Amino acid sequence: MEAYQVKLYQSQIQALEDPHIKHVYERFVVREKEHRDFITQQLENLGVGINLAGPSFTLAGIVSGKTLDLLSLKDRYKLGIAVEHKAVQMYHEFIEMTRHDPELSELNKKLAYFMVDEEQHEFWFKEHLTRLEHV
Repeated sequence: MEAYQVKLYQSQIQALEDPHIKHVYERFVVREKEHRDFITQQLENLGVGINLAGPSFTLAGIVSGKTLDLLSLKDRYKLGIAVEHKAVQMYHEFIEMTRHDPELSELNKKLAYFMVDEEQHEFWFKEHLTRLEHV
Protein backbone atom coordinates (compact mmCIF):
# COMPACT_ATOMS: atom_id res chain seq x y z
CA MET A 1 0.00 0.00 0.00
CA GLU A 2 2.80 2.42 0.88
CA ALA A 3 4.68 1.69 -2.36
CA TYR A 4 1.45 2.28 -4.27
CA GLN A 5 0.87 5.60 -2.49
CA VAL A 6 4.39 6.80 -3.29
CA LYS A 7 3.94 6.14 -7.02
CA LEU A 8 0.39 7.47 -7.02
CA TYR A 9 1.31 10.83 -5.51
CA GLN A 10 4.59 11.16 -7.42
CA SER A 11 2.85 10.60 -10.73
CA GLN A 12 0.37 13.41 -10.06
CA ILE A 13 2.75 16.16 -8.95
CA GLN A 14 3.61 17.46 -12.43
CA ALA A 15 -0.05 17.86 -13.38
CA LEU A 16 -0.90 19.94 -10.32
CA GLU A 17 -1.01 23.67 -10.96
CA ASP A 18 -1.30 25.13 -7.48
CA PRO A 19 2.18 25.34 -5.85
CA HIS A 20 0.73 24.75 -2.38
CA ILE A 21 -0.99 21.55 -3.46
CA LYS A 22 2.23 20.41 -5.19
CA HIS A 23 4.10 20.94 -1.93
CA VAL A 24 1.48 18.93 -0.05
CA TYR A 25 1.79 16.04 -2.48
CA GLU A 26 5.59 16.22 -2.29
CA ARG A 27 5.34 16.02 1.50
CA PHE A 28 2.93 13.09 1.24
CA VAL A 29 5.53 11.32 -0.93
CA VAL A 30 8.23 11.92 1.70
CA ARG A 31 6.08 10.48 4.49
CA GLU A 32 4.89 7.51 2.43
CA LYS A 33 8.51 6.72 1.48
CA GLU A 34 9.43 6.73 5.16
CA HIS A 35 6.62 4.28 5.86
CA ARG A 36 7.51 2.11 2.86
CA ASP A 37 11.21 2.01 3.72
CA PHE A 38 10.57 1.15 7.37
CA ILE A 39 8.17 -1.66 6.49
CA THR A 40 10.55 -2.97 3.82
CA GLN A 41 13.38 -3.05 6.38
CA GLN A 42 11.19 -4.88 8.89
CA LEU A 43 10.28 -7.49 6.28
CA GLU A 44 13.91 -7.91 5.29
CA ASN A 45 14.84 -8.38 8.96
CA LEU A 46 12.30 -11.21 9.05
CA GLY A 47 13.78 -12.72 5.89
CA VAL A 48 10.83 -11.74 3.73
CA GLY A 49 11.91 -10.12 0.49
CA ILE A 50 9.72 -7.72 -1.43
CA ASN A 51 10.51 -6.05 -4.74
CA LEU A 52 9.21 -2.50 -4.49
CA ALA A 53 10.53 -1.70 -7.94
CA GLY A 54 8.50 -4.55 -9.34
CA PRO A 55 6.08 -3.84 -12.14
CA SER A 56 2.91 -4.31 -10.09
CA PHE A 57 3.71 -1.57 -7.54
CA THR A 58 5.11 0.82 -10.10
CA LEU A 59 2.45 0.29 -12.74
CA ALA A 60 -0.50 0.50 -10.35
CA GLY A 61 0.60 3.82 -8.90
CA ILE A 62 1.60 5.37 -12.21
CA VAL A 63 -1.52 4.24 -14.05
CA SER A 64 -3.74 5.54 -11.25
CA GLY A 65 -1.85 8.82 -11.12
CA LYS A 66 -1.79 9.36 -14.88
CA THR A 67 -5.46 8.48 -15.16
CA LEU A 68 -6.11 11.24 -12.66
CA ASP A 69 -4.57 13.72 -15.08
CA LEU A 70 -7.87 13.42 -16.92
CA LEU A 71 -9.98 13.93 -13.80
CA SER A 72 -10.94 16.94 -11.77
CA LEU A 73 -9.24 17.97 -8.56
CA LYS A 74 -12.37 16.80 -6.70
CA ASP A 75 -11.95 13.30 -8.13
CA ARG A 76 -8.25 13.30 -7.19
CA TYR A 77 -9.20 14.17 -3.64
CA LYS A 78 -11.87 11.48 -3.55
CA LEU A 79 -9.31 8.88 -4.60
CA GLY A 80 -6.87 10.27 -2.03
CA ILE A 81 -9.51 9.85 0.67
CA ALA A 82 -10.17 6.26 -0.37
CA VAL A 83 -6.48 5.33 -0.54
CA GLU A 84 -5.65 6.97 2.78
CA HIS A 85 -8.69 5.39 4.43
CA LYS A 86 -7.52 1.98 3.27
CA ALA A 87 -4.05 2.69 4.68
CA VAL A 88 -5.59 3.68 8.03
CA GLN A 89 -7.52 0.40 8.09
CA MET A 90 -4.33 -1.52 7.25
CA TYR A 91 -2.40 0.12 10.09
CA HIS A 92 -5.26 -0.45 12.50
CA GLU A 93 -5.10 -4.17 11.72
CA PHE A 94 -1.31 -4.24 12.14
CA ILE A 95 -1.58 -2.38 15.44
CA GLU A 96 -4.13 -4.88 16.71
CA MET A 97 -1.83 -7.76 15.69
CA THR A 98 1.12 -6.32 17.64
CA ARG A 99 -0.70 -4.74 20.58
CA HIS A 100 -0.38 -7.54 23.14
CA ASP A 101 3.20 -8.61 22.53
CA PRO A 102 5.63 -6.68 24.78
CA GLU A 103 8.50 -7.52 22.42
CA LEU A 104 6.67 -5.65 19.67
CA SER A 105 5.88 -2.52 21.68
CA GLU A 106 8.28 -0.31 19.70
CA LEU A 107 6.93 -1.65 16.42
CA ASN A 108 3.41 -1.08 17.67
CA LYS A 109 4.25 2.54 18.52
CA LYS A 110 5.84 3.11 15.10
CA LEU A 111 2.77 1.67 13.37
CA ALA A 112 0.57 3.98 15.43
CA TYR A 113 2.64 6.97 14.31
CA PHE A 114 2.29 5.88 10.70
CA MET A 115 -1.46 5.52 11.14
CA VAL A 116 -1.61 9.11 12.43
CA ASP A 117 0.20 10.25 9.28
CA GLU A 118 -2.35 8.43 7.13
CA GLU A 119 -5.22 9.92 9.13
CA GLN A 120 -3.77 13.39 8.63
CA HIS A 121 -3.47 12.79 4.88
CA GLU A 122 -7.07 11.57 4.76
CA PHE A 123 -8.22 14.61 6.75
CA TRP A 124 -6.33 16.95 4.39
CA PHE A 125 -8.06 15.44 1.36
CA LYS A 126 -11.47 15.61 3.05
CA GLU A 127 -10.96 19.21 4.14
CA HIS A 128 -9.86 20.34 0.70
CA LEU A 129 -12.64 18.41 -1.02
CA THR A 130 -15.15 20.20 1.23
CA ARG A 131 -13.61 23.55 0.28
CA LEU A 132 -13.93 22.73 -3.43
CA GLU A 133 -17.53 21.64 -3.03
CA HIS A 134 -18.45 24.92 -1.31
CA VAL A 135 -16.91 27.15 -3.95
